[in-house]
Amino acid sequence: MSSETGKVHKLEDFKSEVTSEKAEETTPMASMAAAQKDMSKVAMIVSLLAVLLLVIFFFGMNRNIAGLTDEVKALGVLREDVASLDQRMVKMQTEVPAEMKRMITFDMVNEMAMKAFYLTDTLEDEAMRAKMQEVLAGLKEVRAGLEK
Repeated sequence: MSSETGKVHKLEDFKSEVTSEKAEETTPMASMAAAQKDMSKVAMIVSLLAVLLLVIFFFGMNRNIAGLTDEVKALGVLREDVASLDQRMVKMQTEVPAEMKRMITFDMVNEMAMKAFYLTDTLEDEAMRAKMQEVLAGLKEVRAGLEK
């Protein structure tokens, strides 16, 4: 009985065939388990990166919100400044026009006095010069009244 004819089988050959078949059957299972193990590592890394990104995003938003809070507080101070400026403007609008009017009037009287003085020097008629002197005296009185 020879093994060449194929009818006689040895026990060792049968055992080696069975183990090789089992190895072939377990190889896909083993590779599948290894792939799942690798995928779980990838999933773990991806989830850790997602958590890291969330933490970075949280602190970034927290910083932005803190900055906005500071700006809102600064707006409150600006409102107080605007209110005080409004009060000053109301005060200036009530007081300044009267003072400005007085100053403008004073400047106009000075200008008229200068022109009257020039006319006094240029006039040749003594009667006209006397009248211009009277005008100059009146303008000096008005100017003295405006200076008070």
